[in-house]
Amino acid sequence: MAEFQSYQRFANVEVAQPLLQLLHQHNIPYETKLDQPRIDPSFAFNPTSSYFVVQLRPEDFEVAQTLELDANDALTASAAPDHYLFNFSDEELLDVLLKPDEWNSFDVALARRILRQRGHDVSPALMERLRQQRLQDLARPEPSQKAWILFGYAMALLGGIVAVFIGWHLYSHKKQLPNGQQVLAFQPRDRAHGFRILVLGSVCFLLALASRFLLDD
Repeated sequence: MAEFQSYQRFANVEVAQPLLQLLHQHNIPYETKLDQPRIDPSFAFNPTSSYFVVQLRPEDFEVAQTLELDANDALTASAAPDHYLFNFSDEELLDVLLKPDEWNSFDVALARRILRQRGHDVSPALMERLRQQRLQDLARPEPSQKAWILFGYAMALLGGIVAVFIGWHLYSHKKQLPNGQQVLAFQPRDRAHGFRILVLGSVCFLLALASRFLLDD
């Protein structure tokens, strides 16, 4: 059975209640957790507040997204006339539909309603094409990590344990797509460098450690 993965995060549990009620109503299993600030793989401290995270199984991501959009469709009929999306151009509204992972589900539903009111086609077929395009865009590997690669090799030759973490990150780091799928984040060439940095860093660190013990003796 697939493991639960992060689906959405919220500032607190109260804000997450509509989603939790929707999941409970449709018998979609979920888990929750508190995401605390931590040191990220780039070794930079993240000072943001804790987040309340709702986790789903990957196969339930698309079902939950559809349920959220449908639930918000009814709410958009009474949207305030001064809502900022009414000032968006057609292109900007289409961008909201193309990148629903960057917006809340109410904004996506409202963007769809506004486009319909303006006479545009926002059929399920179009939404599916936009979804597939977004997944393809997000699945592309990150740009070349030349700076991190050079830094990783330098740290490895200096015997720094930091090189091991840099190499491991470049080689194995994955990113999660809006549909719950996980893909490798970096290009094959960068991953190959990451593996070399991982091995070289491990060897150099062990040699440096052994030399210190010998010198102490």
